[in-house]
Amino acid sequence: SMEAPVPVILNPAARSMKAGGKLEQVRKLDPAPELHLTSSSGDAALIAERLARAGHKLIVAAGGDGTVNEVLQGICKVNAERASPAEHCALGVLPVGTMNVFSLELGMKAADLDSCWRSIVSGRRREIDLWSANGHYFVQLAGVGLDAEIIQLTPWEMKKKLGPLSYAIGAVTAGQQKAPVLTVHMDGRPPMQGSVVLIGGGVHYGGPFPLFRNARNDDGLLDVLIFRQLGYWEIAQLLRAVLIDGYEKSLDLDYFQVRALRVTCDEREVPFELDGELSGFAPVDFSPAGFSLRVAV
Repeated sequence: SMEAPVPVILNPAARSMKAGGKLEQVRKLDPAPELHLTSSSGDAALIAERLARAGHKLIVAAGGDGTVNEVLQGICKVNAERASPAEHCALGVLPVGTMNVFSLELGMKAADLDSCWRSIVSGRRREIDLWSANGHYFVQLAGVGLDAEIIQLTPWEMKKKLGPLSYAIGAVTAGQQKAPVLTVHMDGRPPMQGSVVLIGGGVHYGGPFPLFRNARNDDGLLDVLIFRQLGYWEIAQLLRAVLIDGYEKSLDLDYFQVRALRVTCDEREVPFELDGELSGFAPVDFSPAGFSLRVAV
């Protein structure tokens, strides 16, 4: 019997899709995918939710981390309503975007779309930790305390090279801003204060940087870096150092592995980002989603 084609959700207007005839490459994949093109922000999540409800067992996000994040929301919304993991829809990632941190974590080679596609349709699955933050899902990374203005200030080229990390470095360009005072609440520890909190579900943060050296995406733990009360300039310098050499115990940061945490800020609205997308404002609770995510590998 002919297998039903695998649905692939992509944004044809994305700069990464227009570059180098990517859309044509995706169309020519074998076996042929069933293409679902988005036309505006939020579409990918709605399409993914609709396809998952219709009983698809695999939905593929073709794009960068933004598209992946949206498709993840749609799939997980439906999976959350299904008691049996056997009924869950899996996520596939076709790395055609500018930033593909998640596919990097899964060991996909972005340069060879055909081999990625063969892996995705092979039927192999891996279970990885799925996390929730104020009702939004994420798998790879999160950050609190980098202001919305900074995220908007980030030039696209810089974002392309550094991904979510460029938000932190972009902070330097908005250096006149005072860093917020965040309070981090974790079980069994006194509350801690810092100005930026970075959270990893996997090893990589914002590109091929192994920021969270001890992280695994199937250990049920979040890796948390708390940058102590520093200005944005110091944080950016510190981040650069950490990216190049890894962190030293002596640096102005604390590293924890925890199952859950809460981040609050009394003085102003501080945004948080999940998988590189601005997703809301503190207070924010990070916790296990209550079910795993199946990914096609």
